[in-house]
Amino acid sequence: MEPLLNFFLIDDSAFDLFIYEKLLIKSGITSSVKTFNSARDALKHLIGQAENLPDTIILLDLQMPDMNGFEFIDEFGQLPETLRQKIRIFMLSSTIDTRDIEKAKASQYIIDLLPKPLEIPFLKKKLAI
Repeated sequence: MEPLLNFFLIDDSAFDLFIYEKLLIKSGITSSVKTFNSARDALKHLIGQAENLPDTIILLDLQMPDMNGFEFIDEFGQLPETLRQKIRIFMLSSTIDTRDIEKAKASQYIIDLLPKPLEIPFLKKKLAI
Protein backbone atom coordinates (compact mmCIF):
# COMPACT_ATOMS: atom_id res chain seq x y z
CA MET A 1 0.00 0.00 0.00
CA GLU A 2 1.25 3.47 -0.94
CA PRO A 3 2.00 5.89 1.91
CA LEU A 4 -0.63 8.54 2.44
CA LEU A 5 0.18 11.90 0.88
CA ASN A 6 0.16 15.22 2.71
CA PHE A 7 -2.12 17.82 1.06
CA PHE A 8 -2.63 21.56 1.41
CA LEU A 9 -5.70 23.02 -0.26
CA ILE A 10 -5.61 26.77 -0.93
CA ASP A 11 -8.87 28.24 -2.21
CA ASP A 12 -11.03 31.21 -1.26
CA SER A 13 -14.17 29.12 -1.75
CA ALA A 14 -15.25 27.41 1.48
CA PHE A 15 -17.45 25.12 -0.63
CA ASP A 16 -14.54 23.98 -2.83
CA LEU A 17 -12.31 23.45 0.23
CA PHE A 18 -14.97 21.31 1.89
CA ILE A 19 -15.74 19.21 -1.20
CA TYR A 20 -12.11 18.69 -2.25
CA GLU A 21 -11.06 17.76 1.27
CA LYS A 22 -13.80 15.12 1.46
CA LEU A 23 -12.95 13.80 -2.02
CA LEU A 24 -9.24 13.49 -1.20
CA ILE A 25 -9.89 11.66 2.05
CA LYS A 26 -12.53 9.38 0.52
CA SER A 27 -10.14 8.52 -2.34
CA GLY A 28 -7.72 6.97 0.16
CA ILE A 29 -4.67 8.96 -0.96
CA THR A 30 -4.64 10.98 2.27
CA SER A 31 -6.12 10.79 5.74
CA SER A 32 -6.07 14.51 6.43
CA VAL A 33 -5.92 17.74 4.48
CA LYS A 34 -4.81 21.17 5.67
CA THR A 35 -7.08 23.82 4.19
CA PHE A 36 -6.51 27.54 3.74
CA ASN A 37 -8.95 30.11 2.41
CA SER A 38 -6.08 32.60 2.04
CA ALA A 39 -2.89 32.11 0.05
CA ARG A 40 -1.14 34.52 2.39
CA ASP A 41 -2.11 32.39 5.42
CA ALA A 42 -0.89 29.25 3.67
CA LEU A 43 2.45 30.89 2.92
CA LYS A 44 2.85 31.95 6.55
CA HIS A 45 2.06 28.38 7.64
CA LEU A 46 4.65 26.94 5.25
CA ILE A 47 7.31 29.29 6.57
CA GLY A 48 6.36 28.51 10.18
CA GLN A 49 6.46 24.75 9.59
CA ALA A 50 9.55 24.72 7.36
CA GLU A 51 11.62 22.53 9.68
CA ASN A 52 8.93 19.90 10.26
CA LEU A 53 6.97 19.99 7.02
CA PRO A 54 6.64 16.58 5.39
CA ASP A 55 6.62 16.27 1.61
CA THR A 56 3.46 18.10 0.61
CA ILE A 57 1.24 18.49 -2.41
CA ILE A 58 -0.43 21.88 -2.73
CA LEU A 59 -3.62 22.30 -4.72
CA LEU A 60 -3.66 26.05 -5.37
CA ASP A 61 -6.58 28.04 -6.72
CA LEU A 62 -5.63 30.61 -9.34
CA GLN A 63 -8.19 33.34 -8.78
CA MET A 64 -8.36 34.55 -5.18
CA PRO A 65 -8.62 37.96 -3.54
CA ASP A 66 -5.71 39.50 -1.61
CA MET A 67 -3.11 37.10 -3.04
CA ASN A 68 -3.89 35.11 -6.18
CA GLY A 69 -2.23 31.86 -7.19
CA PHE A 70 0.49 33.51 -9.28
CA GLU A 71 1.33 35.94 -6.48
CA PHE A 72 1.62 32.94 -4.15
CA ILE A 73 3.99 31.31 -6.65
CA ASP A 74 6.12 34.48 -6.78
CA GLU A 75 6.47 34.43 -2.97
CA PHE A 76 7.00 30.67 -2.95
CA GLY A 77 9.97 31.17 -5.28
CA GLN A 78 11.64 33.28 -2.57
CA LEU A 79 11.45 30.50 0.05
CA PRO A 80 14.56 28.47 0.89
CA GLU A 81 15.25 25.70 -1.60
CA THR A 82 15.21 23.10 1.19
CA LEU A 83 11.56 23.98 1.82
CA ARG A 84 10.59 24.29 -1.86
CA GLN A 85 11.98 20.79 -2.53
CA LYS A 86 9.42 19.29 -0.14
CA ILE A 87 6.48 20.76 -2.07
CA ARG A 88 4.74 19.92 -5.34
CA ILE A 89 2.20 22.48 -6.57
CA PHE A 90 -0.75 21.91 -8.84
CA MET A 91 -2.76 24.98 -9.77
CA LEU A 92 -6.54 24.62 -9.97
CA SER A 93 -8.62 26.83 -12.21
CA SER A 94 -11.61 26.98 -14.48
CA THR A 95 -9.85 29.66 -16.55
CA ILE A 96 -9.91 29.60 -20.32
CA ASP A 97 -7.60 32.61 -20.53
CA THR A 98 -4.66 31.44 -22.62
CA ARG A 99 -2.35 33.91 -20.83
CA ASP A 100 -3.07 32.21 -17.48
CA ILE A 101 -2.64 28.77 -18.98
CA GLU A 102 0.69 29.66 -20.58
CA LYS A 103 1.92 31.40 -17.42
CA ALA A 104 1.10 28.31 -15.35
CA LYS A 105 2.84 26.02 -17.84
CA ALA A 106 5.92 28.28 -17.89
CA SER A 107 6.32 28.33 -14.10
CA GLN A 108 9.09 26.14 -12.76
CA TYR A 109 7.12 25.70 -9.53
CA ILE A 110 3.77 24.58 -10.98
CA ILE A 111 3.67 20.93 -11.99
CA ASP A 112 0.42 21.30 -13.90
CA LEU A 113 -2.74 23.36 -14.23
CA LEU A 114 -5.70 21.15 -13.30
CA PRO A 115 -9.25 22.00 -14.33
CA LYS A 116 -11.95 22.79 -11.82
CA PRO A 117 -13.86 20.97 -10.61
CA LEU A 118 -11.09 18.69 -9.36
CA GLU A 119 -11.41 15.10 -10.51
CA ILE A 120 -9.61 12.65 -8.23
CA PRO A 121 -8.87 10.02 -10.94
CA PHE A 122 -7.23 12.77 -13.02
CA LEU A 123 -5.20 13.94 -10.00
CA LYS A 124 -4.12 10.36 -9.25
CA LYS A 125 -2.93 10.03 -12.84
CA LYS A 126 -0.90 13.24 -12.53
CA LEU A 127 0.59 11.99 -9.25
CA ALA A 128 1.31 8.61 -10.88
CA ILE A 129 -0.49 6.66 -8.12
